[in-house]
Amino acid sequence: ERRRVARVVDETLRALERASRELGVNVVAEVEGSFAKDTWLAGDVDIDIFLLFSPATPLDELRRQGLLVARRAAEVLGAGWEERYASHPYLTLKVEGYSVDVVPAYRVDSPLEIRSPVDRTPFHTMYVRRSLEERPGLRDEVRLLKRFAKGIGVYGAEIRVEGFSGYLLELLTLHYGSFKSTIEAAAKWRPYRTVIDPEHHYGDLREVLRKFREPLVVIDPVDPRRNVASPVSIESMCKFIAASRAFLRAPSISFFYPPERAEYALDELLRSRAVVAIKTSIPRLPEDVLWGQIKRALRALSNGLERAGFVVYSSHAWTSGEELVLLFELESLTLSPLEKHYGPPVYSDHDVRFISKYLEGGAVAGPYIEGDRWVVIRRRKLHSVEQALAKLISAYNVGEHITECLRRGYEIYVGPRVADASANPEYRARLASWLVRRYPWLSS
Repeated sequence: ERRRVARVVDETLRALERASRELGVNVVAEVEGSFAKDTWLAGDVDIDIFLLFSPATPLDELRRQGLLVARRAAEVLGAGWEERYASHPYLTLKVEGYSVDVVPAYRVDSPLEIRSPVDRTPFHTMYVRRSLEERPGLRDEVRLLKRFAKGIGVYGAEIRVEGFSGYLLELLTLHYGSFKSTIEAAAKWRPYRTVIDPEHHYGDLREVLRKFREPLVVIDPVDPRRNVASPVSIESMCKFIAASRAFLRAPSISFFYPPERAEYALDELLRSRAVVAIKTSIPRLPEDVLWGQIKRALRALSNGLERAGFVVYSSHAWTSGEELVLLFELESLTLSPLEKHYGPPVYSDHDVRFISKYLEGGAVAGPYIEGDRWVVIRRRKLHSVEQALAKLISAYNVGEHITECLRRGYEIYVGPRVADASANPEYRARLASWLVRRYPWLSS
């Protein structure tokens, strides 16, 4: 595999150099990422090639010329490509079964001179390569830590995962000195109280905690203004802590390679639980933007259901192709016909309006006083989760692009029918996994 990947990298570099010559674009192609650092996982290599432009190049020209060179290189290679977006557009080429990201960036002399976030990457590559050249045995330790993070589901800084980037895991291994030492240290981490500063940029821990408010703080050795761990959510950090503690108690290969989940009787699971699904189309957006919108929609709809009187246990989302399924588990799919509604305190200026409203009708019982407030028992306007979701979707903005898709069309599935929200077998597997919500690495 190493030889195959090296060949793909060499062929892509030659194609990019040829494309830049033909187009008259002054650019340097440089390999970055886990391949350049030799910390990649077998079967999961990241091939990142940066097109480094002079800082004198206007940003619009960098973007335009970067895409032109990458597209021309794809033609030379006979490769497919897909345009994506990070801090600016880039192309992912499909070369002999491998994905190669071709990213335009500025060639700057210092991380303090960067014009966009991706400009830091060459400095990250240089720092890790130099550190690993001094301690070459740590490369396999890095691989162990990456596989561990992948196995427990926290590998990746993208919004969908909110976990640990490859660079962060490399820094942790370098800082602690081995996979085992990192796991032992992580078992003692505490959110909002853990600071790692590899190059000792800061002398005062309190200054760091005032400056960075994320659960885990790892100061970028090449740029003290940046917390490398800022994408790590408190849930991902705590999952890493819990898995580290569990691994130290009972080491197992399942932390690195989770076993295939047993087949669950999905229909039985759904019959015994209160689950609802909303199926709609996916807006065409960069993945991080898309998942930011999806998470906002899940929060907005969960909050709306709670306000309507439902108890929401959990929410989840699944996507594939052009399908998006939003999932919610509730305490119950229906509400009682009556609800207790609290009005203003008896000494409020609004009490007359409340009393008049319910004396005219709408109250099954009351108005009466409970404690210092007026109270009525009234009939609910919405009884089922389908009614509540339909009202929320029609009346609320749950995120600009997701709202547009929902307004164009959606389907609601309740109970056992939730299994039919998609015909994709991966959906049923993900649905069962979400319903069970038990980590494969947990042992009794």
